[in-house]
Amino acid sequence: MTNQPEFQERPVTLTRPRHHLRFLLAPDGSMLGVDPSGALDLYDDGDDRVIWDLAPDGVKHAATGKGVAVEIHDDTCTLPINGEDVTLRLAHGPERLPSVYLAHLKREGWVCLTCVLPPDIVDGLQRVAGTDNYAHIEMDNSSPKVCQHSAVGKAITEPISLWLIRQYVGTRNLHLGHPPGLTALPPYDGKRRVQGWHADIPYIPSIGGNPVADRGGPIKAVQRNVCVSDFTKHNGATAYKLGSHRAPTNPVPEWNPARHGGDPAARPYSGPEADVVEAPAGSIVLYDARTWHRAGFNRSEAKRGAMLMSFQTADVIPKRDTRPTCKQLHESPVYQEFDPRQQREITELLMNQPDTV
Repeated sequence: MTNQPEFQERPVTLTRPRHHLRFLLAPDGSMLGVDPSGALDLYDDGDDRVIWDLAPDGVKHAATGKGVAVEIHDDTCTLPINGEDVTLRLAHGPERLPSVYLAHLKREGWVCLTCVLPPDIVDGLQRVAGTDNYAHIEMDNSSPKVCQHSAVGKAITEPISLWLIRQYVGTRNLHLGHPPGLTALPPYDGKRRVQGWHADIPYIPSIGGNPVADRGGPIKAVQRNVCVSDFTKHNGATAYKLGSHRAPTNPVPEWNPARHGGDPAARPYSGPEADVVEAPAGSIVLYDARTWHRAGFNRSEAKRGAMLMSFQTADVIPKRDTRPTCKQLHESPVYQEFDPRQQREITELLMNQPDTV
């Protein structure tokens, strides 16, 4: 196998949805849902129970079709829940039901939640990354990104992607593998060394000392790429070999010639056996950490923004201890911009680390 032809990865293109479903959010961040008996209740998990659509006389439960007549003014309404009137805020939701995304993730080892983040969060992420409309701003590396703008923590705690990851790995008990950060991939100059093909921790050696996990064993981690900018093949969207989470090995030497005795300047494989997931800004791509992947070649003239995260099971030693970042976040005014659900989720993900760290 050779590196020719180059830049021939197969594009998998997701387009901007024409219609979004909705959440109905309580002040504490919980979401209006329907229990098995058809009664209304509030939930913290982003599953099918909490997804709604607009109806002529109010809202309609997307999974069951149950209609709820209610007057909506300025995207708010009030409904009786467990004997108390609760004011709910209509919020941006997904394109599809969470169960549809989960079926795809289990079948394919990856899934894209297209434009699941609302525009205000996307704008905040772009500001922190210094991309798109904020390309004139240099990224600030003097403090944790999660302390710089509430959009970072709100993206981390997006409820559907969290529910999907927990369902896929089979446990609620997760932590982040490193402090949440953003990247701005610059235009490729044709000379700079680029990232090679790899799987992720714990399926590769870790500076944290974690033993390499058996690819055929229980699922240990899911990666989550937030498209801060539009992700296209031309601007360096992440490249994958989709389906390689089922492969018995990590990437083969032919895909990384510079690492295996070839020309040190040789580029990693970019031919037609690789894939590129193209998706609009605000999309979240989840994929099994065993999947072969690498950064793309940015052949545009602008930086491409992303937020990359690893969600790991409780026994995996993370690459970096995230607890100091959590302490800084709790002391930051940004933390007060989160609702109680978001505060609980982000604290758990940053603090729930093995004692060996």
